[in-house]
Amino acid sequence: MDKVTFFVPGRPRPQGSMKFINKGKRSIPIQNEKLEHWRSAMTMFAHEAMRGKAVADGVSLSLVFTFPRPKNHYRTGKYSHVLKDSSPDRMLKAPDIDKLIRAVLDSLTGIVFVDDCEVDRIGTVKQWGPREGVEITVRGRFYAVSQG
Repeated sequence: MDKVTFFVPGRPRPQGSMKFINKGKRSIPIQNEKLEHWRSAMTMFAHEAMRGKAVADGVSLSLVFTFPRPKNHYRTGKYSHVLKDSSPDRMLKAPDIDKLIRAVLDSLTGIVFVDDCEVDRIGTVKQWGPREGVEITVRGRFYAVSQG
């Protein structure tokens, strides 16, 4: 089994529900601009990391989402770099992990795999850390994609 790991820097954005605006007798979808930038970054980094390869016969993903801690987790004054004792160890707040996963799957479709139905395993962590972004590890049998 082959493995490719790459890191996408930036604030991880969730793939939310599609929102619509009524324009007369029709509805048009609204896209979240920050989500579009995030998805474009993931697509670009995935394309570079895969180097003309794709995965066949099932894909396993490992996703580690890292978010910066809020300022209220830290002490003040000369100890402003030290975490408060009451600061949580785990990141148990928004965004929802399932929506973060959906944004990744949509971004990797057509680059890492043909369709996200090919993904049969996903291991995911949502954590606090100094370097915000997502580390993506793709495992599977790789093959060369013909250019043309």
